[in-house]
Amino acid sequence: MEYMTALEAAGKWGISDRRVRALCGQGKIPGVYKDGKSYQIPADAEKPADGRERADRQTDDGKRYLKWDNEIVGVIGKNNALSFTKPEYNDVVALYAQGQTKWAPEVFNEFLAERVVSRDRRDIERILFRMGLSQYDVPRIAEFTRGIHPKDLLWIARSKSERFDSAMTDVFSSVFLQRIDLAGDSIDTPEGYNIKRYGVYDGKYGIYKQRISPLHTDVESEIAVSLLASMLGVPVCPAVRTDKDTVFSTFLYDFSKEYIVHFRRLFDGARSDNEYRNLIGVRPQYRDDVARMILLDFITRQDDRHLSNMAIKIGNDGESFYALYDNGRSLFYEDTEEMVINAVSDPVKFATSFGYSGTYWDHIREIAAERGSLEGLVNLHVAVGDVKDILTKAKFTGYRFDGALEWILKAINMIRNLPD
Repeated sequence: MEYMTALEAAGKWGISDRRVRALCGQGKIPGVYKDGKSYQIPADAEKPADGRERADRQTDDGKRYLKWDNEIVGVIGKNNALSFTKPEYNDVVALYAQGQTKWAPEVFNEFLAERVVSRDRRDIERILFRMGLSQYDVPRIAEFTRGIHPKDLLWIARSKSERFDSAMTDVFSSVFLQRIDLAGDSIDTPEGYNIKRYGVYDGKYGIYKQRISPLHTDVESEIAVSLLASMLGVPVCPAVRTDKDTVFSTFLYDFSKEYIVHFRRLFDGARSDNEYRNLIGVRPQYRDDVARMILLDFITRQDDRHLSNMAIKIGNDGESFYALYDNGRSLFYEDTEEMVINAVSDPVKFATSFGYSGTYWDHIREIAAERGSLEGLVNLHVAVGDVKDILTKAKFTGYRFDGALEWILKAINMIRNLPD
C-alpha cells in the first residue's frame, strides 16, 4: 500500500497539516500508522467528514487576517482582496499601504509574491512536494507559508485568535525545515515536555528554548557560549535571555531563499570512529571551520555536539559552513559540585568526547600536529576579567561559575601551550 504524509494529505484535502495530524490522533482516518513522530496515511484515504470543512484555512465567514505579530492590521476576503484596518500601525505597514485602505486581489498577490519561497531555491521542488503542489503557485504557497518572511513580522492568520508563534512553528516544522531543522534532535525532554519552539524576538527569527530542568544551567551556558565565541572569533548563532528560564537563539539565514542541511544528511553509510576525519572527508573545504568548532567545544566543555547540530547553509550563491547553534549543553550545565571540582583539576582526563571515540582534546592535538600550528584559528588572548564578565552576564553563580571560569582559562592555556 502507498502512503502519504500529513502535509501531502493537507494539500490534497484543502485543510492544514495540523488538522490532518489532529484527525490522525483522533483515529478518524482508517489505516494510519505512526512512523517515529510522523503519521503515514493511506494514499487513497478519504478526507473525514468532520463538519469542519475548510475551517483551518479560512474562518469567520471566509475571512483571513493580515497581522503584524499578533495584531490585526488588515482583513483578507475570499477573493484575496485586502482591507487595511490599521494602515498606519507602524512605519513598515505604512510603507506598504502607501496611504491606501484597500488592495485589489492582484495587488495583494504581488505583495505575496515578494514573500513566499523563491522559485530559484535549489530545493524548490522538494518544498512544493511538501505542500502537495505540482507547480509554483504564489497564492497556494502563501496558504502554507502564511506569507512569513524574515524581513518583517507580517503574516496571514486563519482566525482572529491565531497566534504568530503557533503558526510559525507549524510552517517551519512542515515546510521550511521539516526533519532538517535547527532545533536539533532533542526536541523533547525524556518526559515528553517540549522545550523548543520557533518564534520571533526583537524582530529576529529563531528558536526559543526553555530550561531543561530547574537544576540545569543550560540557559546560562547557551548565552555564555554565544558571548565567548564572539570573543574567540568563532561564528555562532546569537543567544539572548528572554526570561528567567528561556533563551532565544537567532537564525542567521534567510529562510525564504536559503536552507540548512545537517551534516548527518551528508553521510551515506557507515562512518569511521574519528569524527573529525569524517567531517573534513565529506567537506574538506570546511577544515578550518571544523577545527574552530572543536576548539570552541573543548574550551566550553560541550557535551552534546553531533551531526544534527552542525550544518551547512545552501543558497543560490552556493554553500557555506553555518554558524554553530544548540550550544547549551556545556560548561557543567548538569554536573554536581564534586564532578566540577574533579574535572577542572584534570581537564585532559575529563575532556568530553566527540564522535565514536576520542575526546575534544585528542582531536585538538591531532589538528595541531596536522597543521603544525593553531595560530590564527581563534583568538586565544582572552583576559580573566573578560571571561568573568561573560559568566556574570550569563548569570552563572556558585560552583558552576567557579568551575566554568577555571575550565575555560585552563583550556585556553592548554591550547596556547601546544608545541608548534
